[in-house]
Amino acid sequence: MNINAVQAGIQAQGIQGTAPVKAPAAEQAQPEIKQPASAFDEYIPEDKEAHAPIGLYRVVQEDGVPKVEFDDPEKSVPEAPAKEKEESNVTTMDTGKVDREIKALKEKQEKLSQQVEREQDPQRREALERQLAQMEQELAQKNNDTYRKNHAVIS
Repeated sequence: MNINAVQAGIQAQGIQGTAPVKAPAAEQAQPEIKQPASAFDEYIPEDKEAHAPIGLYRVVQEDGVPKVEFDDPEKSVPEAPAKEKEESNVTTMDTGKVDREIKALKEKQEKLSQQVEREQDPQRREALERQLAQMEQELAQKNNDTYRKNHAVIS
């Protein structure tokens, strides 16, 4: 409540004998609050060339599509376009040699199994069966993805 308004009301009613009322010290010390010229904030875009990476995400337009980018403060050199990177880092993995080796082992296994079936001599047949078992074990070790990956030619 404004003290001046109270005093004016008292004088208008003709009340006398009252001492003038003084405002408290806190109310007197408050400066007047000025209203801003505009009730709305104004957006002022920053200079895009002066944008220094600070380690935050930002939205950029790429071919008319918004994309989120990370500003890495440790990365000072701009990246090369993605197409150039793909062309320079082409890596091929050739398993042709391994596949030919496995095919040869399978053919050898087939021949041994036919020889075992035709063999009449029990000692010779037993030796062929041992060779066939060894061939099956070797084929089982080599005929898998891990062996192909480890023995592929990478260029």
